[in-house]
Amino acid sequence: MRKFKTTAIASAAALILCALISGCSDSQNVEYHVYSDGVILDSGFIAPSENKKSSYADFYIPEGMETNYYRTYSLNDSEREIYEDTVKNLGKLRDKVILPVESNTYGRILEMIRLEQLSFNHISMWKLGEYSTSDQGFEVNFSYRLTADEISSMNMAAERAAKDIISRLTPDMDDYEKLKFFHDYLVLNCETDSEDEYADTIYGALVRKKALCEGYTKAFSYLCNLADIENVIVTGKTYVPHMWNMVKLNGNWYHVDVTWDKPDDELHEKYPDCILYQYFMVTDSVIKNNHTIVPYPAEPPKAYGTEENYFVREGADVTSDSELLTAAENAIIDAVKSRKTSAMIKFSTTDLYLSSLADLDNEELFTPVIERVNAECGENIGLLWTDYYGQYRILTFIINYKN
Repeated sequence: MRKFKTTAIASAAALILCALISGCSDSQNVEYHVYSDGVILDSGFIAPSENKKSSYADFYIPEGMETNYYRTYSLNDSEREIYEDTVKNLGKLRDKVILPVESNTYGRILEMIRLEQLSFNHISMWKLGEYSTSDQGFEVNFSYRLTADEISSMNMAAERAAKDIISRLTPDMDDYEKLKFFHDYLVLNCETDSEDEYADTIYGALVRKKALCEGYTKAFSYLCNLADIENVIVTGKTYVPHMWNMVKLNGNWYHVDVTWDKPDDELHEKYPDCILYQYFMVTDSVIKNNHTIVPYPAEPPKAYGTEENYFVREGADVTSDSELLTAAENAIIDAVKSRKTSAMIKFSTTDLYLSSLADLDNEELFTPVIERVNAECGENIGLLWTDYYGQYRILTFIINYKN
């Protein structure tokens, strides 16, 4: 068996949404190490009917396009009343209201509405206006980028797309498997796009299939709501402003960053079904490796649990030298059964990861793994490994199908 080294697949662009929040992807150099003699090589708008419109808005709001974590846990009764009144004002596309509370608190409530009212695609900006002597208060001026009929049409199209995704769930799926299905669907079916005008909406992610972090995050939140899985949207920073999700499973909260689990453009072009899981169901300590959580509009929940982490659930975590081949075999068999071209394992410590890299110089190391995978799955595969995500102690295998 020969071992080959190929040159790097490189990099992607930093993508910035010229709005309130941005999505991003990392640039990296990739080096592949080959085992065996394998070779690597919208829908349009639709007219809404009157009976589709909401009782508190001039447009249609689908069931499930609303989350409530911040409103429930971070607002007092009077602030919650302002929240509800503001939702109605924005739902009616009112361009002027009287500031009901001091501006910093009002700004925080507006940010909660942006994160929780997933159907509100239409707000361009808000600013303080003149003092109104008749109302004895300052005006707040809103501007909108869409009409009520356009919002309704977008929401109905997004609802149809989401229900189609939900219809693909099977009765035997637990909540972890549903979350993984939503995560994988968005990674594989939505293109990262900084130019599309709807990249910050569910409509952009699910219908036009073009989004940045806000679109990915809101679409994931909407699917979670439809599956009755508690979730919250988190804002923060990477090297640009960023947004991602947290979900609650079996009593513990976990971070999910769909945007950062998309491979870069060149890797995706070579391996279109490649999905990364370094940010699927992770703790605060993992997300803080290169994400800064900004506790605005309020402090998000804490994430300490590891039981539902992807690598733990899939048997792809390596906690000792003796577990390397077993974890690799588990991950590769799972991938091959779905005809995927990549699989990942993660090491518990940096020292263990580095010592395992030294072991990988042994050309025959994965021969028994390849043989067992081929026997169990009825395939004939070649195997490569790359330390593309070595900074996260993750080893990625690229699978080459020869038949």
